[in-house]
Amino acid sequence: MMMIEAAGLGGPRLIALVLPCLLASGVGALVFTGFGHWTGLSIGALSLPRVPESGVPDPGDFLWGVPLAVVIAVVCVAGQALGRRVKAFTTGDPDGPRPVPTARRTAVRTVLCAIAVGACLAAYALLTGRSPEEAALSGQATLGALAADPAAWPIGALLALVLCKTVGWGIALGSLRGGPIFPAILIGAALGAACAPLPGLGTAPALAAGLAASGAAVTRLPVTSTVLAAALLGGQAADAMPLLIVTAVTAFVTGELVRGRSRRVHAPPGGGRPAPAD
Repeated sequence: MMMIEAAGLGGPRLIALVLPCLLASGVGALVFTGFGHWTGLSIGALSLPRVPESGVPDPGDFLWGVPLAVVIAVVCVAGQALGRRVKAFTTGDPDGPRPVPTARRTAVRTVLCAIAVGACLAAYALLTGRSPEEAALSGQATLGALAADPAAWPIGALLALVLCKTVGWGIALGSLRGGPIFPAILIGAALGAACAPLPGLGTAPALAAGLAASGAAVTRLPVTSTVLAAALLGGQAADAMPLLIVTAVTAFVTGELVRGRSRRVHAPPGGGRPAPAD
């Protein structure tokens, strides 16, 4: 944010946007901090209750962290792509070859998507013997439990969580109420925790890489994602900051490459309407 403000990127338009937002944030914070004799409202902090202790970065963190960020970016972008396909299935694509479904068909297809999400949760519970709630909701509660005790999660359970959560999240994005950020961050953290036993990596750097990479991949805002990951890590963020930055940039670049390739593959010939599917 300092670089954006100092460079004046965007000129007067950026200033006109940043100043009201900054002022609104300051005034809005009084609701939670209190003002004079008024008591502020209680709110949960944007941080994990307990995270593994982080040490000074070493070569293993980056040797494993960079490819891990690539994998996380591909998985998160795939989940978003599934969401777009599901949205086209439920509400239609105005630019697509098929007619937009009627309201009745949209309702029926939405119910089918809800059943599919439930099937993902049931599959996770059956495969792991754990609570389906871990793969449901926004993922914030599960993220806290995972960061507090990653050793309590078998690798198989983590991989099942990634698979079922990604599919369920993608379906929910396109048909139901699906948050775009924290479910993806949980997916990245679970992938990171699953890769933590790799030689030379460790739990703390793997978790940090997962948080930063997943946020950058889905938001396409690497700076914001780095700040969000640092806020979640709390006091452990200082030593992890170099890895957070590198993995966020890696995931951002990977995500843009995957999206660009997907657009080229699905682009209609000659710039016209897409050809009908077989």
